[in-house]
Amino acid sequence: QKHNVRLRGDESRAMVMETAGSLGLPLDMPPHVYIVIAVTILCVRVLHVALGPPPRRPMDGPPLRTMVVLGSGGHTAEMFALLRAMSPRRYAPRHYVIADTDTTSRVKAEHHEAAVGESLAESSDVDDDELSIASEYSVGTIPRAREVGQGWIHSFFTTVRAAVHAAAVVFRERPHVLLCNGPGTCVPVVAWAFVARTLRPVTWFVGVGSRPAIVYVESAARTKTMSLTGRILYTTRLADEVFVQWEGLARRYPRAKFAGRVC
Repeated sequence: QKHNVRLRGDESRAMVMETAGSLGLPLDMPPHVYIVIAVTILCVRVLHVALGPPPRRPMDGPPLRTMVVLGSGGHTAEMFALLRAMSPRRYAPRHYVIADTDTTSRVKAEHHEAAVGESLAESSDVDDDELSIASEYSVGTIPRAREVGQGWIHSFFTTVRAAVHAAAVVFRERPHVLLCNGPGTCVPVVAWAFVARTLRPVTWFVGVGSRPAIVYVESAARTKTMSLTGRILYTTRLADEVFVQWEGLARRYPRAKFAGRVC
């Protein structure tokens, strides 16, 4: 077994050397130089994704797998108002992500999808295949990164746990669109969606790559300043598009777009 491991290691080193030679790099470079080159390439790739335009897809193209992060209370109401304005035939299938302690968002998602299914079934221009795709949805849960009143030390461990679950959700569902509007639950999901897009040249080869467009809609309750989630996604440029519902807020955050009131 050790012999086989040694052979595989030799084969890997030979492959790396061959690749370096094909790129015109000296074959006798020390290992730390390769590390510096790899880190440089990764940094350039991160900047390209963060500063470049979001993925564009034709309006008459195939349905887009859509991931929706739900919060609670007013966040959920605004999200479903937004979803009602979106075509379920275009944005399908839909995968809802909720916190594992959220007891109401799953029910609201099921009620919304039931109404969508009924509307599609009554439509005369929707065939059976399209109906099957456009009415498909699922609901998944991830742990909350931090509960209200939770200590910072404990929050570190719960945040790591939430990040691991968020990574599994993003790479399993491979969304084309990620839609969120404020709950802290969305931060690890957005972060991993950004990572998925950054690593797409690599992950595409193993069948888990995706290039999601990340859209954040700030809550209407935020009239003068963005929420903590909004400021994180805006400042780090993790979100491709940031929409606000007040003109004054758009003036304060120049890259945000005023979209009017959702509901």
